[in-house]
Amino acid sequence: MAEPDTTSGRDRGPITFEVVKEAYGWAVRRDHQMMTPCWCKAVAVDQAQRMVDVLRQHGERAEMRVSDIEE
Repeated sequence: MAEPDTTSGRDRGPITFEVVKEAYGWAVRRDHQMMTPCWCKAVAVDQAQRMVDVLRQHGERAEMRVSDIEE
């Protein structure tokens, strides 16, 4: 069984959500663990911003990065 993560959010770097262009549209990615597909960039940015806002409300450091690639 995995050990629980006892490191506070302040001791780690910020949680980063990246809005990136994919073959099928856009996606919100966090590391290599999580991915949310989206039809368009605006929806992906909105989804990422919501996740950042919720994490910040809970005292976590979070940020969003948006890819500047427009294919």
